Amino acid sequence: MDKQKIVAVIPALNEEKTISKVIRGVKRYIDEIILVDDTSTDKTAFIAQQEGAIVLSHEKNQGYDKSIDDGFALAAKRGATIILTFDGDGQHNPEDIPKIVEPILNGKADVAVGKRPHYARIAEHLFAFVAKIKANIDDPLCGLKAYHIRVYKDIKYFDRISSIGTQLMFNAKKRGYRVVQRNITLNERDDIPRFGRRVKANWKIFKAIVKTLY
Repeated sequence: MDKQKIVAVIPALNEEKTISKVIRGVKRYIDEIILVDDTSTDKTAFIAQQEGAIVLSHEKNQGYDKSIDDGFALAAKRGATIILTFDGDGQHNPEDIPKIVEPILNGKADVAVGKRPHYARIAEHLFAFVAKIKANIDDPLCGLKAYHIRVYKDIKYFDRISSIGTQLMFNAKKRGYRVVQRNITLNERDDIPRFGRRVKANWKIFKAIVKTLY
C-alpha cells in the first residue's frame, strides 16, 4: 500500500505567542503543515515559515472557515490523503493527533472528530445538544478533526456558510460517510479566543446552528 500523506491545515490570526510550539508539536505526527495566515498583524506568518510550515497568506481578512477552505484546496493540490484541522492557539495537544488519524489510516472511518472534555460557552452546549440529536455528533465545534481526501473531493469544499468548521463534517455524515469520535485533551489559552468575547462568540455559534442543522 502506498504511504498515505497526512497534511495539517492550521488557520491562524495573530498567534505569534503559540504558533512555534504548535508547529513543532504537530509536525512530529504529520507529513506537511499548511498555515493559513488570515492577515495577522504580528509575526505569525514569519515564525510559521521559520518552523517549516507552508504559509498561505490572505490579503484581506477572510475568516476562520474561508481560511480552512483555502488550506484544504492547497492540501488537495499537494497530494494529501488525510487532511487534519488543528488550531494555532495552543489549546490542542499534538499528542492527540495519532488517535484522530488512526481510524482513517486503518480504513475504519472517513472522518474523525475530536471530543473535548468541556466547552467554554453556553452556545457550544446548545450546538452539541442539537448535533447529537440530528447527527449523533457530540462536539461539532472541536477544531481537531481529520478527513479522508475522498470526502473533500466528493463534497468539493470545506465550508460555504460560515459554519465554524462544521459544514464538511455534517455533509459527510448526510452522505453516509463513516464518522467516528475520539476523546481529546485541552489546554487553556490566556488571551482572547479567535471568535471574540462571550456575547459575540455565542451569537456566531447560534447562527452556525441555524445554518448547518436547520
